[in-house]
Amino acid sequence: MVDLPRYVKARTKPSGRVFFHYERYRSTPREWPRLALPLGPQDPEFWRRCEQYAALDATRDRGEAWEWSWIAASGRRHVLPDPRADGGIEAFWRALDAAEARQRLGDAADRRTFSTLVEVYKGHTAYLGLADLTKRDYDRHLRMIAEFWGDDPVASLTTVDAQKAVDSFQGTPAVARYFRAVLSRLVAFGIPRGFSNHNVVEATEKIQHEVDPHEPWTDWAFETFFEHARIGLHLPVYTALYTGQRSVDVLPMERPAVGSNAIELIARKTGKPVYVPIHSEYREILARTHVEHPALHLREDGEPWTLAGYRTAWQREISCRTSKGGVAVVSPEKAAGMARLKEAGFVFHGLRKNAVNMLLEAGCTEAEVSAIVEMSEQMVRHYSRDVNKRRLARSAMRKLEEGWAETRKNLFGSSSRTHGNA
Repeated sequence: MVDLPRYVKARTKPSGRVFFHYERYRSTPREWPRLALPLGPQDPEFWRRCEQYAALDATRDRGEAWEWSWIAASGRRHVLPDPRADGGIEAFWRALDAAEARQRLGDAADRRTFSTLVEVYKGHTAYLGLADLTKRDYDRHLRMIAEFWGDDPVASLTTVDAQKAVDSFQGTPAVARYFRAVLSRLVAFGIPRGFSNHNVVEATEKIQHEVDPHEPWTDWAFETFFEHARIGLHLPVYTALYTGQRSVDVLPMERPAVGSNAIELIARKTGKPVYVPIHSEYREILARTHVEHPALHLREDGEPWTLAGYRTAWQREISCRTSKGGVAVVSPEKAAGMARLKEAGFVFHGLRKNAVNMLLEAGCTEAEVSAIVEMSEQMVRHYSRDVNKRRLARSAMRKLEEGWAETRKNLFGSSSRTHGNA
């Protein structure tokens, strides 16, 4: 038999069922009213209540009424309702739990811990104003921060501590970079709110990690995909190419009304409105694929694609797999084509770079590209490095051609002849 805590007594009913109560000072002038306990020693809730009861205090006034309170480890007294009043023991337990929570949060607030800072930050517009996808990423890293230092005062964090945490993700540089950024922003947010005096994260090493923007699709990649991929996957590819939007925004698009000049949407990653004028060729594609359905992208059975469903179908098609994971029966040409696409690393997101490249090749400014594809100008520049190199190379050769007569004269001398006349 398990040894029961002090003052805890077991009582057996005629039915054989055992009930447990907390009976402090029983059979003495100081005897308290009995307090029920949940279930029994086999339940963790039983032991939690026993621990709470051990910190209770009860006094009886002259009118024979009992006054209850719970005394925290700090010495702070929290008044509780009478367990025999309306609501009974359930209301008493709720009040007891609330007192414990207030004490825990109050103590954490007094010590300015990371847990408290995360709560304050998530209740502020600095966090609430983030796009849903960004919040999701932040939440993952905020949980990591709470796991590292939840009960520690923010002011106690050192640069060495922060660097050690960042280094724990060195095997995944992208995660390390994001973790460092969120930690730095959180600590900076806490400075004017009294959690710390300075941001020790700024002194940690910046992650030397360059984001790979994915390879743009080549001519043969498009030809292979449209020749062999199932027809239901085609239109989203065209949409991504002509609008430059992310898959999370492409798949849920509604079909624009006939005669519309643009596709308008709210980007899920940034939460900002996007206005994409419809390209003439894309307008023809929309006309040829028109179906009386509010959703733009439909499966072969006429039902709208979901993002998850499209991604799953994409992976099966590229890998030539069945829904049960087996090898699909396809032509040798399709198997070879899909294998080539997979080995080359062409993914749906690469179409976004195609869109950026096309706009830049057409002479659009970085601001104009940014407005269409909802991407920062800094990221547009990152995406456009190859395009800019080609532009510079063409410009350099054009200048060489234009000044070739003088350049050749300086290089070979005025009497030199071309190779064909030598």
